[in-house]
Amino acid sequence: MKSRRFLGLLAIAGLLGSILTGVGPALQADAANAQDFNPGNIISDVQFFDGGAMDAGAVQGFLNSQVSGCQSGYVCLKDFRQDTPTRGAVANACSAYAGRASESAADIITRVGVACGISQKAMLVLLEKEQGIVSDSSPSARQYRSATGYGCPDTADCDSTYYGFFNQVYAAALQFNFYANNPTRWNHVPGRVNNVRYHPNAACGTGEVYIENQATAGLYNYTPYQPNPAALANLYGTGDGCSSYGNRNFWRIFSDWFGAPIASTSLLRSADSAQVYLVSETSKFPVRSLALMTAFAPLGQVGFVSQSYLNNFTTKHDAGRIFRSPGGRMFFHDAGIKLPFDSCAQVLDYGGSCNSDGYVQLTDKQVGAFQTGPLIGPVLATTAGHRYYITLGTKREILDDQSQVAAGIPLQQNVLTEAAVEELAFGSPIVRDSVLIRKRSTSDYAFFANGTRSPIGTAYAAALGLQNRVAGSLHATSHSKLTPSGTEFNGLVKADGVAGTWVLTAKGRARWDAAATQFGLPATRVSQAFLNSNALGGDISAGALLQDPSSKTVYVLMGNEIRPISSWEALLALSDTATPTIHPVTAGVIAAIPKGAVALTAGTLVRSPDNAAVFLVNGVTNRIPLSSFDFTTEAGLTGFTYEPAERINAYPLSNIPLTFGITCGDTRYVSSGGSLHKVAPAAHALYPFTFVALDSFTCNQLIVGSDATDFIRTPNGAIYQLVSGEKRPVTSMERFAQLSGGRSWLQVIPRFADMIPTGGIA
Repeated sequence: MKSRRFLGLLAIAGLLGSILTGVGPALQADAANAQDFNPGNIISDVQFFDGGAMDAGAVQGFLNSQVSGCQSGYVCLKDFRQDTPTRGAVANACSAYAGRASESAADIITRVGVACGISQKAMLVLLEKEQGIVSDSSPSARQYRSATGYGCPDTADCDSTYYGFFNQVYAAALQFNFYANNPTRWNHVPGRVNNVRYHPNAACGTGEVYIENQATAGLYNYTPYQPNPAALANLYGTGDGCSSYGNRNFWRIFSDWFGAPIASTSLLRSADSAQVYLVSETSKFPVRSLALMTAFAPLGQVGFVSQSYLNNFTTKHDAGRIFRSPGGRMFFHDAGIKLPFDSCAQVLDYGGSCNSDGYVQLTDKQVGAFQTGPLIGPVLATTAGHRYYITLGTKREILDDQSQVAAGIPLQQNVLTEAAVEELAFGSPIVRDSVLIRKRSTSDYAFFANGTRSPIGTAYAAALGLQNRVAGSLHATSHSKLTPSGTEFNGLVKADGVAGTWVLTAKGRARWDAAATQFGLPATRVSQAFLNSNALGGDISAGALLQDPSSKTVYVLMGNEIRPISSWEALLALSDTATPTIHPVTAGVIAAIPKGAVALTAGTLVRSPDNAAVFLVNGVTNRIPLSSFDFTTEAGLTGFTYEPAERINAYPLSNIPLTFGITCGDTRYVSSGGSLHKVAPAAHALYPFTFVALDSFTCNQLIVGSDATDFIRTPNGAIYQLVSGEKRPVTSMERFAQLSGGRSWLQVIPRFADMIPTGGIA
């Protein structure tokens, strides 16, 4: 159709008496380099079929820049105008074109480009390559008449049917779409090796060219010659008798004016639709997500082409993470890396198949754009820190290394992005037995044991510090696929081979056998490894403080029940430090244990409003009756409070009333002067009191003074030596000095002395 222009502008140049064929600007420092010319890829599809490459203002500005001033009597292209006809839409080629009066060349180039999906840059280059009309300051009528060389065969004059600037621009744009619509019906076919002539003279021969894309094939069908080495050696001039220049000049002019014409990309869309396609040979595969578009980045940035151009490709299944090379090798890809499969079974695991609808078929060049990574394996870790076992089209999240080993899965893994497997459905996660887990990005915790998941209350989890004790976290979907137990985890556990029932505490675990034996609370059977991973923290027994962290109430554990504590003072009275140890337990545990009346404060004196009897609250053990305040005053306990009778009566009544004798643990004391005084075992017989045992919580409230000796002194100055359960008067200080050997006396009240029988003179 158009090979008559094989010498570029040589014929015109000859008429002007010039030997140069070059068109466009003079050689510049950034001019095209012939070494960059690729006969199989003169211009990329995304550059050629982009109907929105330039708007009318940009085209006009470009035309203005090419001609500073037009010679008198001539109309340069920047100033050219004509009435344009209306053209109806041509299916899969050009949309309708509405004619206008006195339309500028810039508007015609722009609007034809938009209607037919051909780049305005390519059209400008075509006009220059054919007639030099863009940069000519004195263009002829013939140049306008045959502006794009359309309808101008090598062997005859141009067809008058297509005369005129608009006709030429429109017909050329339409023709390039015809080439694209039926690529195999023309002499030069993309995606295969073509024999392309060097010159109209057959004697100049042909050269094999693998034409990589449709735009390049279209240029060869429009001008069916490739430049020979001589033409390329003198890129801005003439070669030899077998040189032709049309496609060389197209490439050179485009490079000089707009930069490299090879904006290589396989990711295309049209301005009419946001859908992006991966284009490979004659097929296009929809890319449905931004993550996949990012994964295909080695194939180029998304380019805009006309919808009619896109329509030439057969739409296939959606693009995915698996592609195939022309040689049949299957790959998984992510982050610019391709990882080879070694079996179709593996392909199935990753959600594809070796059938044609289970992968994207790429060309060797496209495959080569990805870096080669290691062989794909069954375990894929992600840069986000997660890990999956990939099998049968699902991803099974792996909690941690120990879970992976317990499942018999090798620890080897590839690391890719999280997006690599976002399209795979979640399968059941791989989680070892007896483990604390968290639902990712939440404060939801659970305990997994014996194949089931038991949720853990938020407040209880926080009290146990589970954020630092979990083995790992799982995606919400993975978490939901663990079989629920139907009950909340109560913190009670037991393990085969380890005696007792244990409750998890903030610092580890504490033994609490009564939870099961006395209160019938269920305990979850766990592995010894889990039990041993929690540090020992003593026992929970009577007097222990328990609290559901979601409630403000603290309970004290009594023998067979728990009792709420009414005040901070009462709480401190049950602790040997200023910071009481309160064991967190679940609301279910609190609910399951019988409850008594509100606990009284250990080491205090109480009575009810309707009964004068006063009792010492003996910690969590019992209530001890008093016959005189002397006994408590001397021990340092003063004053009493009124409490409801039911709270007082909830404590067992001691059958031994309080006197001056007190036992704390294995140690005996006598009370005097507001404190306790230790009685050495050898001196037990000296004090004939009934010693009342106080529990540790009450003893902790009492002050211990100096040790008791075998001498006492009353307020009236009388001194007595204690011997074998009786007191013997000491008649003088001289005699005391003789008997005591430097030992001191214990100052006591008269009642204390009166309770010891009197013997003979010491």
